[in-house]
Amino acid sequence: MLQNKTVLLTGVSSGIGKCLLLTLQKQGCILHGIVKNEERKLSLQEELKNILSPELLPSVTLHACDLRNPSAIETLSREFHKTHIVPDILILNAGVGYYGPHEELSVKDISELTAVNFTAPLLLTNLFLRDLKNRQGHLLFLSSVTAAKTNNTHGCAYGATKAGVSNFAKSLFEEVRKYGVRVTVLAPDMTQTELYRNASFCAAEDTDAALTPEEVAEYALFALTTRDGLNLTELTMQPQRHRLERK
Repeated sequence: MLQNKTVLLTGVSSGIGKCLLLTLQKQGCILHGIVKNEERKLSLQEELKNILSPELLPSVTLHACDLRNPSAIETLSREFHKTHIVPDILILNAGVGYYGPHEELSVKDISELTAVNFTAPLLLTNLFLRDLKNRQGHLLFLSSVTAAKTNNTHGCAYGATKAGVSNFAKSLFEEVRKYGVRVTVLAPDMTQTELYRNASFCAAEDTDAALTPEEVAEYALFALTTRDGLNLTELTMQPQRHRLERK
C-alpha cells in the first residue's frame, strides 16, 4: 500500500523518528528525512550504511534543516520543489522537551519549544499542503498525551505546544478532507527516547511504565495504511502504569 510513496519525515536522527524511517523503508517508501544539522546527517548516514543493504540505501535521503529557523524551512521547501520532490506523506515528528517550574525555564528554552514543536509543523504544512492536496496525501503529527491534559505540572509550556499542534491538526482535517487529504494525530505517553534528556526525570524501566519507539512507529504505520475513505483522526497510546524515576 505504501510502495513507492514519497515521505517527508522530520526528526529522524533518533527515537521515534528513526524507527519510523526504518519501518517505512521496509514498506518500500522513498524517504526524505530531516535532521538538525550536517553533523547529525553524516552520523546517521554512517549508521544507515550498517543497517541497510547497499541496494536499499538510495531509498533514504537525508537533509539538514534547523527547524528553529523559518528561513531554513523555506529554503528546504524551495529545494524540494526545485528538484521535483513531491511528498505523498508528511510526518511532523521532530520535537524537543524542556521541563520544570515555568519561571525556571529560560527564554531560549521556551522559544525552542514553540519553534520546533508548534511553528515548524505549521510552516511545513503550509509549504507542502498544495502538493498533498494534488496527491490526496496524508499528514501525520506526533503530538503527546499531554495535549489533552490541563495539569501538566512542570511541563505546562511543553503541553501547550502539543495542545496547539493537536488542535491545528484536527481543524486542518475539516479543512482538507473534501480534497481527499487525511490527517492523523498520534499522541503517545512516556516513551523511551531522548526527549527527557533535559528533564530531572525519566520513565521507569519497567516494560509497563513506558512505550518503546518501535511501538509508536507500529501504530503510525497502522494509521498510514488504513483503507481509502477512512481517516484515523487521533490515536492515543499509554503504558499500563504511570511510574517515573528521578535521574
